[in-house]
Amino acid sequence: MLRNVIDDYLTSTKELQFFLPFMELLELCGYYDIHLIHGPVEFGKDLIAKKKQEKGTVQYSFQLKAGDVSLPRFRSEVQPQLLEALTNKLSHPNFDRSLPYQVLLVTTGIVQPTAAIALQEFNQFAHEKLQQKPVQTWEKPALTSDFLDKGIEPFFALHRSPEFAGKFFMLYSQITNGDLISSFDIEEYSKRWLDLNWRDPKERMQVFLEAYFFSKLLLDKGGHYEATLLVSALVRVLLNHNALDDYWEPILAYLDEIALAHFEKARLAYDPSKPFEMNFQGVFSIFYHPISCLRTLELFSLHILLSRNRRPEIDAFFRRIIDEQRGSFRILSDNYAVSMVLVCLSLLKLGDCDRLSKYLNNVCVWLCDRYAEFGLAPFGSSFQEEIEQLLSENLEGFSHHQHAGGFSASASLDMAYLAGDKALFEGIANDFRAVEAIMEFFHVTNDDALFTYDHHDIVSATDHDFSLEFRPDYCKAITYERKSNSVSVRHKGLFLIMFLLRDRYFPTFIAEMLN
Repeated sequence: MLRNVIDDYLTSTKELQFFLPFMELLELCGYYDIHLIHGPVEFGKDLIAKKKQEKGTVQYSFQLKAGDVSLPRFRSEVQPQLLEALTNKLSHPNFDRSLPYQVLLVTTGIVQPTAAIALQEFNQFAHEKLQQKPVQTWEKPALTSDFLDKGIEPFFALHRSPEFAGKFFMLYSQITNGDLISSFDIEEYSKRWLDLNWRDPKERMQVFLEAYFFSKLLLDKGGHYEATLLVSALVRVLLNHNALDDYWEPILAYLDEIALAHFEKARLAYDPSKPFEMNFQGVFSIFYHPISCLRTLELFSLHILLSRNRRPEIDAFFRRIIDEQRGSFRILSDNYAVSMVLVCLSLLKLGDCDRLSKYLNNVCVWLCDRYAEFGLAPFGSSFQEEIEQLLSENLEGFSHHQHAGGFSASASLDMAYLAGDKALFEGIANDFRAVEAIMEFFHVTNDDALFTYDHHDIVSATDHDFSLEFRPDYCKAITYERKSNSVSVRHKGLFLIMFLLRDRYFPTFIAEMLN
């Protein structure tokens, strides 16, 4: 079964989804001083590494390809890169030109027979004309065996728990069967990654492999939102071990790939005359309209806030959904408070103050209408509980909570303050006071609690007496966080922690991260 899983991963993976697990495999195979070079100035080298051999240390470079290498692909794409790898020794300060040098072509498929003959001819040329060693290959059958023998099987042998392996195959089955998977499901599954020994390359490989394997399965099925949650779970582990900077660039590239895939799908499905819906069907699909809007806006917000290669067409579509779709501000429960926060932060980054004010006003009207009745479902509610809370005022037999306020109210008021618009802030604050909304907030009190939402050091509190005036200490939550020095992580990866965990944002850090 494990062999089938690895085979499936190698069959369907793309280069961006292969780099980081392969780096861990290299370390397990005895390589060291490993560096990812992939990019516009890689000079034919995606990765470089060293390895001690019988006759001394050898400097290696790796050119990675996803899928089979056919003859046309070899001629047009691979051969020029191999030639540059052999002839151009520029790549990285740690590349040692004085050492014996070996180039490897690594493919998650195979080098097809006609391409293998062309590679032989190329190697003969490299030997006779360039005085270079022949390029070696590392293909799918060997990769599958190495992933299993060096990393995966020892990992499962190390954790001799049926429950441990059972969770892996259960998530695999849920994804392949198309079952609905919530953010809470992914958070709960990936939480165990935090307990692994990060210094052990077997355990690191498992984290990278699971994150990329499961996210790729979801991506292939159109589950862009869930795929991004798994990447966020990987970022949580890396931040927890102060290792995110080493992997940040390929992760950003992968997130860009997911955002672009979602944009292409959303663009084709979009009709401004109809409620925007994605991935949901059936007679009750209209209830998924706000989810489709808010999830899409979240994914585009992460792209706007994080990407170094922002796509203007995504910016434009992001604005269009806000302008044309009522679901963009109809928050179903406090689970979606962070959705609104990410949207507002993106509008702040885009300098779109007028649209931000209009959006926050729409959010405020929706929330006040809800608080005037039974309120929204609280944080942690299931989708069924969210819908029952919305319908319970009109249909008998539906359960509900009398919830006159919440995390969404607190978050929207914080965003109004960050917008720097005194009239906007005081208008929203007065509206919330008129419906007797209660400000609720969650607080992270130390670095350990930063990475989990059920930690005993997460503080939940309310503020009945929030200020109606536009002033820095209008809310106890803001005052408390500014006095607390316990949370030391300041990295853009915090946006992904917010996205994954849903119960916190960081207003005192946000201004710094946006600049």
